[in-house]
Amino acid sequence: MDAWSAVILVAVLAAVSARQLLFRGPPVWILFLVGGLAMVLSGVLTSTEAIGAVAANLSLLAFLWALFVFAAALEQAGALDRFARWLLGRARDPSDLPLLLFIGFGLASALLVNDALVLVGVPLLLSLSRRRGIPSAPLLLTLAYAVTVGSVMTPFGNPQNLLVALGSGLQAPVATFLRYLLLPTLINLVVGGLYVRRVFGRQVVLGGGTPAHTPMGRIPLVPWHDLSAHARRFPVLVIFPATLVLMIGLDLASLVGGGPSVPLALVAVGGAILVLLASRGAAAVFARVDWSILALFVGLFVVMAGVVAGGLIGALSTAVPVPSPGAPGPTVGVVLLTSLGGSQLVSNVPWVALQIPVLRHLGYGGGTPLAWMALAAGSTLAGNLTLIGAASNMIVVEQADRAGVRITLGTFVRYGVPLTLMTSGILFACLWAGV
Repeated sequence: MDAWSAVILVAVLAAVSARQLLFRGPPVWILFLVGGLAMVLSGVLTSTEAIGAVAANLSLLAFLWALFVFAAALEQAGALDRFARWLLGRARDPSDLPLLLFIGFGLASALLVNDALVLVGVPLLLSLSRRRGIPSAPLLLTLAYAVTVGSVMTPFGNPQNLLVALGSGLQAPVATFLRYLLLPTLINLVVGGLYVRRVFGRQVVLGGGTPAHTPMGRIPLVPWHDLSAHARRFPVLVIFPATLVLMIGLDLASLVGGGPSVPLALVAVGGAILVLLASRGAAAVFARVDWSILALFVGLFVVMAGVVAGGLIGALSTAVPVPSPGAPGPTVGVVLLTSLGGSQLVSNVPWVALQIPVLRHLGYGGGTPLAWMALAAGSTLAGNLTLIGAASNMIVVEQADRAGVRITLGTFVRYGVPLTLMTSGILFACLWAGV
């Protein structure tokens, strides 16, 4: 085993943990890029091997880029703002806001990668809190918890799910995720929504919130009276749902027909390029893409390639107590628990990137979906345990801090731990029962 690969991995992960605990230091994407460079300079990888590691994962980078384009274009079209105002209008009482926001943003996060959604959602909720006289912190915590729970059920809900979908060998990843994770996620959205209503509803009322339907009034989710004109001005309103339908349809067709699946990234990128070509404000949409997250993944892929080349995977395979592929029941519990804990050390995306080669080394592949679903869902729900567990949490906290709203680790954990225990328990029960 190459000692340098172990030293670099430990140094990078320690720096990431320190950065997310102290809120100081270089951004996480810089830490991983430096780690990737160190793998090359130390001789663990050649420059050709490093480039090859990135090239092998171009489909995931392209998929993420496409989802960021869709999110930016939907924001430009005012669709996400309208969605938030529509949710607001559903509340009969201010205390209902956390419940509605949790379910609404949770469902939205299954369609748009959660990192992109919170980038848009935080400014929307800050504006809402100012206009309505509602405390900001409960709404932002609701957003952070919601996009974690809701993003579990699809491959494009968050980056770690994409890693699993593209790295596990699953033939029809969309269908597989929906088969095993749709039901527990829907249950968790209801349970989680009732929970945040209970813990945050009173804070909203005492904070001076007024009934959501006054004076804004209820608005329809879709502006039917000028829909065609709005769609001509903002083609993303047609292209995005059409792309989603096409991705899901092709995935299901490959599962039913037994033929080769069409790469999801190819469909997503095609839709994103069409949005850029058809939109009048294409330059503004392109500029809103979160390039730092894409840079993080470039560094991550090189670091993980160094870990594999250095022989660490074999050592980790013996250290991680994951049962063999022939024991699906115990595997679910072990993978779920290790994902919940491991994601607190290094955040969920690096944890999943590390675990995929470990599981594949142990014999897990496309024919063992339960292990992959436990890894994807467990690492995602881990984001609600502490601030460190998910990059989306850090985006919420940092944007809130710039607006003068302080969300502490203690506050996040106080409400996040009970939610994580409930949602993880429901997930485990559903996966164990195979429903």
